[in-house]
Amino acid sequence: MLYQHIFGAGSSYPDDGFFYVGVTTRSWQKRWAEHRRAIETGSPLLFHRKLREEMDAGRVTYIHHKIMAITDDIERLYATEEWLVEGHWHDERRLNMIPGGKSGLRYLRENGMLAERIVPEPDERDRLLEAWLREHPRKGLPAPWVSEKWKDDAWAVAQICGRDDRLSVEQVRAIRELARNHPAEMIAARIGARNREQVQRVIDGETYTRVI
Repeated sequence: MLYQHIFGAGSSYPDDGFFYVGVTTRSWQKRWAEHRRAIETGSPLLFHRKLREEMDAGRVTYIHHKIMAITDDIERLYATEEWLVEGHWHDERRLNMIPGGKSGLRYLRENGMLAERIVPEPDERDRLLEAWLREHPRKGLPAPWVSEKWKDDAWAVAQICGRDDRLSVEQVRAIRELARNHPAEMIAARIGARNREQVQRVIDGETYTRVI
């Protein structure tokens, strides 16, 4: 199954919190229990570290679990995971550290974290990353290949605005124009945004900065 863990505070529930996307061949409950143990034992993975830090600071009022797909076709799951992670690569809420799906496996091999002929289970990718980070605490992960694509503004905008739950290019431009004379609440209703906060982040320059 393809799953998503989302966490945050207050009005970000349930769609605008920090999130992590993953694939598992087991139940999401079992996979979540493993994530929780990793969080509690000091895992350096971004997802685990961020949730640990936010909880310690008292900034987590919810943890939301979403099952996005269930199928016996692992190739479809990998393809969808890759699309989701790639499309949110510059989203500051995204906590995946490497590309999803087959591109993630290629990344592990190209950077010496996975032997060429070994095909790990989906859940093993985090273990490989964690081991590498513990062995190289000051080095950090090599830059993922997907970052090269984000240098292309047209490609980046297509990814940022291409999903049904994201603002379109036209909506983003309308927000900036209307913000000169109207409050975020009125703009959200007028353009059909998800909520006021989604509009306010555009006005504040926190999101959709690649859209001009």
